Amino acid sequence: MTPDFRIIADATDITAALRDRLLSLSVSDAAGIESDTLEISLDDRDGVIALPRTGAELTVELGYKNAGLQRMGIYTVDEVGLSGPPQQMTIRARAADLRQGLKKPRTRSWDEVWLADIVRSIAAEHGDEARVGQVFESEALVHIDQADESDLHFLTRLARERGAVAKPAGGLLLFVPAGEAKSASGRTIAPVTLGAGAVSRWEVTLAERGKYPAVTARWFDTASAAERTVTAGSGEPVFTIGRRYPDEQSAASAARAKLAAFARGLATLRLSCPGDPLLIAEGRMTVAGLRSGADGDWIITRVTHRLDGGGYVCDIEAETPKESA
Repeated sequence: MTPDFRIIADATDITAALRDRLLSLSVSDAAGIESDTLEISLDDRDGVIALPRTGAELTVELGYKNAGLQRMGIYTVDEVGLSGPPQQMTIRARAADLRQGLKKPRTRSWDEVWLADIVRSIAAEHGDEARVGQVFESEALVHIDQADESDLHFLTRLARERGAVAKPAGGLLLFVPAGEAKSASGRTIAPVTLGAGAVSRWEVTLAERGKYPAVTARWFDTASAAERTVTAGSGEPVFTIGRRYPDEQSAASAARAKLAAFARGLATLRLSCPGDPLLIAEGRMTVAGLRSGADGDWIITRVTHRLDGGGYVCDIEAETPKESA
C-alpha cells in the first residue's frame, strides 16, 4: 500500500502544494496530559514557501491511498525553523487544545464538593464540556487546596491519585480512567493485533512484580482532629504515600491507584512496526509470535507516526495493562 497524508491549514487544504516538498512528517501521540506534537520538514530549495504564522491551525490526516486517511489531530503552530544548505523549513506545532488559560497558576480552595463538579466547573471556565468517568461521579471531597497551581496541573494531580487521565481533547475536558480517554473524546479505540512479521524491532523491560503488595495513605479526620490511615491490598512490605489527604475517600482512592500502578507498571515495551493510524495512545495492543514476556496485551503510552522517504512507520511505547496485574 502507498502511504498518504492530508494537511489543512486554517481551513485551506495545502496538501497538493506540499506533496513534492515533504521530507518528513512526525506526529507524537502521548497518553495523559502531555501535549501531542507535530513536526513537518519541507524542502525549501527555492525559498518560495510562505512562512506559516505562529498560531495557525493545522489538521493532519495519515493513512494509505487505498485504505483511506484517519485524522490524527488539530495542532497549533508554535515554532518555524529554517536551515541550509540544503534549504529546509521545519514546522513544529502542539495539540490545539493545550491552551494557555489552563496553564495559568491559580490559588483557591474547594470545600464540600463532588469531584465531578470540580471538573465541570473548570471545564466551564475554559469554554469546554466535561466528560467524567462514571466511577468518579460519586466521589465527594471534604476539602482540597489549589495553591499557586494551574488548572491543568491540579486536574492532573487529582487524576494521578485515582489512576485516571485528565486531558483536554477536541473541546472536551476529560477526566476518565486510564485507557478510556480517547473513546471519551469520540474516537474509538480499536484493539490492534501485531504479529511477529509486522514488528521490525522490539525491546521489553521486565521489573520485579509485586514488590509492594499493599499501599497505605494518611488522611486527617477533622471530627477527632487526628491523623488516620487507610490501606489498599495486603501483605509486606507496605508502601506509604508521603502526602496527607484531607479525607478518607481521597486517601483510599490514592492508595488504590498507587497499588494499581505498582501492579501494571512492571513491564514496558518498545517496538517499531509499519504505520497504522489506528495505533493511538491509551489504546490496547496485542502482540503475538515474539516470545514469552513480550506476547500478550499492552496499553500504548506513546506512539510516534513517521512518514518520510523510507515510508510510514510507527514507534510505540507501551506498558502492561492494569488487568494483568
